[in-house]
Amino acid sequence: MTGLPKRTLAAILLGSRVARPIPGAGGNALRILAYHRVLDDDPGSFPYDEGVISASTQGFRSQMAFVGKNFDVVSFEDLLSFEFERVRPPKRPLIITFDDGYRDNYTNAFPILRQAGLPATIFLAAGYIGNHRLFWWDSVAFCVKHTSRRTVTLPEISLDPISFASAADKRSAIDAILRWVKQAPDEIKNRFVERLPEELEIDQATGDAASMQLTWDEVRTMAAANIEFGSHTMTHPILSNVTSDALETEISGSKVMIEKELGKEIIAFAYPVGGKLHFNPRVQAAVARSGFRYAVSYINGLASLDRRLSTSGPQPAASAAGFSTDGLTTDRRAPDPFSMPRIHVEGGDSMNLFRANLMFPKVMLSGT
Repeated sequence: MTGLPKRTLAAILLGSRVARPIPGAGGNALRILAYHRVLDDDPGSFPYDEGVISASTQGFRSQMAFVGKNFDVVSFEDLLSFEFERVRPPKRPLIITFDDGYRDNYTNAFPILRQAGLPATIFLAAGYIGNHRLFWWDSVAFCVKHTSRRTVTLPEISLDPISFASAADKRSAIDAILRWVKQAPDEIKNRFVERLPEELEIDQATGDAASMQLTWDEVRTMAAANIEFGSHTMTHPILSNVTSDALETEISGSKVMIEKELGKEIIAFAYPVGGKLHFNPRVQAAVARSGFRYAVSYINGLASLDRRLSTSGPQPAASAAGFSTDGLTTDRRAPDPFSMPRIHVEGGDSMNLFRANLMFPKVMLSGT
């Protein structure tokens, strides 16, 4: 056991079933779980991006059983009650979130959540719903995995030919392409993704896209059964890479669309990709101006409740977040409701690691 990586060893020890009690992680600790897909597909033969498979159905069922037994699962609407309506927060609050709006959230995750009596929040890339288009990362993965070419030169990615000779080569190529895509200006990224099928000499499959993404009827069914919905933009761009006009369209447009379909206010937002380089004060200010009250990143960590706000009453979202209308930060209360970290759930995570991340987040998530 001494040869194991430190984090793996910590997960075995701290994630053991006998590791009790759950320690307090601070008086205002808030755990937010970040999922994408719940699928039983074999990652090795998966035709799209297997990196967004967060759990199998059995794995998710076990995770939710642990969560339901040990935590108080709440929603972002509940956070408003805690902050502004003098509602006492539970001792161990936790929010379950899903990004993107994959249909398996409805077919696989929703029945488990409903059986366990747990709420969750799904952040929708609203512009994809009903358009029968693959998400751009799935399109990249599909093209690379299905090309018959052994090598190709993509100058944006590398001046040397990129090998597609093996499954490992293809995975490396996907990773390299997605790294470049995530830092490119959005218009350039879009043109690259559109021409990739031609570059790799394949017919881009779109038929599966219709069954991969949620429909508005499925969204409404879940909304009527304790599932909260938030925005993940219209087309999932990296918001730090878009123009000011596109920024407003992506953020405000998604809010308006989801609210129209559900007939209720949407208060939570998730930054696409959501790392430190993928949103900034300009983006946060735009989210606040659009009327959202909370925004989550994809930075791994423990979030917090701001109980102090409950004594001062509701405030305009932009001022509560600490942003002026020009996008510059002002004095702001801590913690920042527009930069809330989450705890990643990945497909290869063991149950020990899942338990350890939730029970001992300050130990397990430091440095990740």
